[in-house]
Amino acid sequence: MTDKQTDLRACIVCNRADQAVRYCHIDNSDYLQCGGCGLIYIDKPESTGELYRAYSGGTFKSLRRRLIAPLRRFHHARHFAQSMARAAEIFDFARNQTATTGGKYLDVGCNKGFLLAQGIRHGWDVFGCELVPELIVPFCNTHRQYKKQVFQGRFCDVRKHFSADMFDLITAIDVIEHFEDAVDDLSAIYRLLKPGGVFVIQTPDGACGNALALGCAWGALKPLEHLHLFNLDNLTSLARRIGFNRTRGIDRPFEDADGNFVAVLYK
Repeated sequence: MTDKQTDLRACIVCNRADQAVRYCHIDNSDYLQCGGCGLIYIDKPESTGELYRAYSGGTFKSLRRRLIAPLRRFHHARHFAQSMARAAEIFDFARNQTATTGGKYLDVGCNKGFLLAQGIRHGWDVFGCELVPELIVPFCNTHRQYKKQVFQGRFCDVRKHFSADMFDLITAIDVIEHFEDAVDDLSAIYRLLKPGGVFVIQTPDGACGNALALGCAWGALKPLEHLHLFNLDNLTSLARRIGFNRTRGIDRPFEDADGNFVAVLYK
């Protein structure tokens, strides 16, 4: 499955390319794996425009969602009760990692706003950012008082609206694998957290049983979406380099999917 090559992209954790091997080839893209830390990552990511098109669902689906979104309210979302229950479990876990009650909360990649709604329910001052704008419009239609606190676009583009040491809690559920510049974005999250603040993530586990058993058939290998696939050890190493005091892995992910892990990073 792996093949030693030269002139490959360097691992963002180890800052070395000489340990990289070709992991697999999918849809005209090469995944590499670092022989030092095990990070699985895309060798030559596509342009930002190409990556965005993968999220938008294509021209017709995107147009349909944009036309309908202004007419919809938050509770119109499919599987609303189920999604709120999932969000309640995640937010309850996340807020219990902090020593704060009702502080400032940011959800990176907030999707349709279910975690934001749980934050509001528990008295938090909520902020969000979402790449696909029409997804979050129904939430903003219902919770108009938070409309100016929910930003549409890539995290790297909208984080300028936030100040250093602003947030008690930040979550990124199934998000960090999408970061184009993961070191820069994770460093920004560190800066946005207050001292003692907490960052909770869920992301595909590059060392999970599915990844090891299935190889190129592992479902988390999506070249236009999943650019960096961490495991707990290499994420911990990167978090330490950025400045986080401690990283704690959680035994059970919020969803297994293709093999996820949950981690809590403490500033």
